[in-house]
Amino acid sequence: MSNLKVRLSRLTNKKVPALALVVVAMLGMVAGVLAASLVVTTVTPTTGEIGTYHNNTGGFTVTDTGLAVVANTNSTAYVADSFTILSTAVSLNNPLTAGHWMDIVTFVNSPATAGTHIATLTFRSGTGPQGTLLATVTSGTWTTTTSSTGTVTFYVDLGTANIATMPITAYITVT
Repeated sequence: MSNLKVRLSRLTNKKVPALALVVVAMLGMVAGVLAASLVVTTVTPTTGEIGTYHNNTGGFTVTDTGLAVVANTNSTAYVADSFTILSTAVSLNNPLTAGHWMDIVTFVNSPATAGTHIATLTFRSGTGPQGTLLATVTSGTWTTTTSSTGTVTFYVDLGTANIATMPITAYITVT
């Protein structure tokens, strides 16, 4: 312990020129300012998806969560699977190709009713009453009961990495 006290006293006895302290302090301030500088860039959101048309006679609440880019290829399609919707979440997809655009649509049996249902999802790009067909997907038969509270989420590959004309319109029908 006494050895540490001796070293500290020697350090404080040394003379440091005032100009050197000022230079070090200024360099520290400049480095702090440079480190704290932020560049804020305003990003204008795109309006690529203009609307969704829902024709729902099956009692489902449909939510289109919009466009995304497929991250990983999945060649297995889980579209035509027929199943009973219980209280768990079900994910469906047509074959997905990495880099393609996809749309994500969620279905909730709300209010819960008993029956069988088939969903058809059609996506078009461009203006006019029809636009250009991108993809059409039809589900298998979904069976629901009055206690069906699970959701069905569809990941639909739109078949292209470059959508040339906007907007994109989703036509969703549940029967």
